[in-house]
Amino acid sequence: MDEVLKSDIHYQEHTGVLTHKLTQPTERLILDRNADLRRSPGAIRDLGQNEEGGAWGRMVASIPFIIFEQAKRDGFDLACKDQEIAGREMNRFLQTPAGRACMVQGD
Repeated sequence: MDEVLKSDIHYQEHTGVLTHKLTQPTERLILDRNADLRRSPGAIRDLGQNEEGGAWGRMVASIPFIIFEQAKRDGFDLACKDQEIAGREMNRFLQTPAGRACMVQGD
């Protein structure tokens, strides 16, 4: 699990405070790849783009797990069972600076 998520626990003896920080070592790699893809229009094509009936789906963002979890803690209902609400929440998240860094197309 350490290669995917890293859990750091720190105890400050003089204050008696125990803190926990969860990090994702691959977060920077994912965000850098997203930036590369945004700089290369056409690198990602819509699914079914050249098929009869046209495009039916596309990759919009690649979100590191740690950012996804932080967005949920920040009040974005990304895991809502109602797909309409989850979709609206995802669009709202993608408008934030953290969300824009996760996008693979556009700015």
